[in-house]
Amino acid sequence: MKVLLSAALIAALSVSAAACTVVTDPSSVSSAASPSSSAFMSRQQQVAKFASVNFDRIKQDMSTGQGEYLASLATLIGIESGRHLAFFTFTQEKFAVLFPSDQTTAAEMLAALDREMRTDPRFGQRLALS
Repeated sequence: MKVLLSAALIAALSVSAAACTVVTDPSSVSSAASPSSSAFMSRQQQVAKFASVNFDRIKQDMSTGQGEYLASLATLIGIESGRHLAFFTFTQEKFAVLFPSDQTTAAEMLAALDREMRTDPRFGQRLALS
């Protein structure tokens, strides 16, 4: 009987231990946290990462003046949704400036985009690129 009671107690403890949930304090994030986590990246870093990962798709969208990757980039850099069409047209018109060669990198394209937008009265200084 004692052995049966001990086995039942062990089984009950195992089930209750398996049902436990460990809660951690999110404010105690260590430096070992993933640097790619968007929750811990600045907007500028998010834009740079997005542009780097999706560079070819963004380039294609800019060449046609439309597309979901271009829309996402516009949102990331702070272009209001009502101004997306103007941004799409702008990037299509500035395509040769944004991509002066086949070797243009995402960082170079973003730097050119930042320069060009700062001089355009439709967009001006409201960017998250710098």
